[in-house]
Amino acid sequence: MIAAACACIPLGAVADERELVYTFIGPVAGGGMNSIVHHDWFDYYTGTKKYSGWHASGGLSIWVISKWLIGDFTIQYLYSSNEAVLQHLYYTLSGRVGIRLGNVAIFSPGVGLYFESPPSNRRYKGGAGARVPIAFLFNTTFDTKLLIEGSAMYGWYGIGDRSTKFFYGINLGFIFKVGRI
Repeated sequence: MIAAACACIPLGAVADERELVYTFIGPVAGGGMNSIVHHDWFDYYTGTKKYSGWHASGGLSIWVISKWLIGDFTIQYLYSSNEAVLQHLYYTLSGRVGIRLGNVAIFSPGVGLYFESPPSNRRYKGGAGARVPIAFLFNTTFDTKLLIEGSAMYGWYGIGDRSTKFFYGINLGFIFKVGRI
């Protein structure tokens, strides 16, 4: 009986300290720079061409925020200008650590994945790769947060053979609390 009491008392204390997990959703917009290494068959030879340009995006972001762990999913429409204009859907998925900066903000570094889906306005087959995001979530009210996120991404580029893409940028968004888990 004493052993059962010793095991249950700490579990009850942990249950009292549990923090709820909240879900936030809202609009997000971003932009940045990209660099592409394009391996393909060009006219009469196989070769490599390098392009750089800019991109702009806008869409919707969903965040799940607990005391220490944060997850997010974003879907955006990406407009990319390199050797030619490319437009398609762009998805990100990240897991993060939430470091609270008092009641003002949350610093949130993490790792994740990105996916670019076909079809687009060219013969683009889509792309995917790794993502390293760093975000600041500022408490604007109890139910809303302003987010500023920077990220760097590297992965496969969907035109050509073994083509790669490196891009980085910043996203700005305003998310609203919609519920709790």
